[in-house]
Amino acid sequence: MNNFCFTCGDINGIGPEIVIKALNKITLKESTDKFYFVCPSKIFLETSLNTRLKFDFEIINKPGKDFSSKVAVLSLKNYPHKLGAPTISSGKAAYDSLDASFKLWQNKKVDAIITAPISKTAIKMAGYDFPGQTEMFADWTNSNNYAMMFLSSKINAGLATIHLPLKKVASLLKIKNLHKTFEIIYNTLKNDLAYADPKIGVLGLNPHAGEGGLIGDEEKKIIIPAIKSFSRKIKIEGPFPPDAFWGNKVYENYDAVIGMYHDQVLIPFKLLNFGKGVNFTAGLPVVRTSPDHGVAYDIAGKNIADESSIVQAFNYALRIVKNRKRKIGKE
Repeated sequence: MNNFCFTCGDINGIGPEIVIKALNKITLKESTDKFYFVCPSKIFLETSLNTRLKFDFEIINKPGKDFSSKVAVLSLKNYPHKLGAPTISSGKAAYDSLDASFKLWQNKKVDAIITAPISKTAIKMAGYDFPGQTEMFADWTNSNNYAMMFLSSKINAGLATIHLPLKKVASLLKIKNLHKTFEIIYNTLKNDLAYADPKIGVLGLNPHAGEGGLIGDEEKKIIIPAIKSFSRKIKIEGPFPPDAFWGNKVYENYDAVIGMYHDQVLIPFKLLNFGKGVNFTAGLPVVRTSPDHGVAYDIAGKNIADESSIVQAFNYALRIVKNRKRKIGKE
């Protein structure tokens, strides 16, 4: 049996709705898995009026309490609710949900955490200084070796830098940092996703991958040396000109692609997978996945949000948990 935790995300967005819809589907499967949903009970009950429940649940106030239902709603403080906009309250609720989920994992109550989308604006308004959930979980686990990955049946992708302004990206590209990212992505493919012999493609930073140094020298000075020195250990190739790499579907030749900055990977990834892709924080001891979309304030409360991506986030969390347990069993 595995236990999973879903967080509510931003309560003014679609988070509570897509989690309930996902649980409606997931809990129909024949399994002994059980679920926590960390959410203000009032918001859970209000959302469930529009999204008809297909699972048995009980509301609990203490995380250590045993529960007999399929789903335990771990109730948070009932923060003021204002659909469709970031607020201090929605930022606090999102943070409290994430904090409670992490404590459940720390106390070995859950095997993995699936996080609904948060608003970085609301988190900032609430006084928390984190660029995103990836950095939050890395901080809580005291991890310096982590990477943001995006998973799908079509392509797996990783980032050398995460939530940074473009003007800062080049200055933070270092050979040792790229080596760290290469190793994290490779180990994730091999251990968490069970690829027997992973092969990785790396994108250049500049147009035409620098054109031999004519359009920037980061490829010659940093990316190429990093790939050459690491290719003795694993199958890794590049740097490829990003436009041709995506346009000619070269990504199909690789188990993962590593991009130098956020949109270089996320734009093509979402074109290929929107609504079905999964965000995974690679390299952490905790298994944490999330959907590849945001809070969608514009459709909050309308009961039209698509839960496909968060269902896939659960599927990947389950796959990774099983692979990690299988690996431990072999050691």
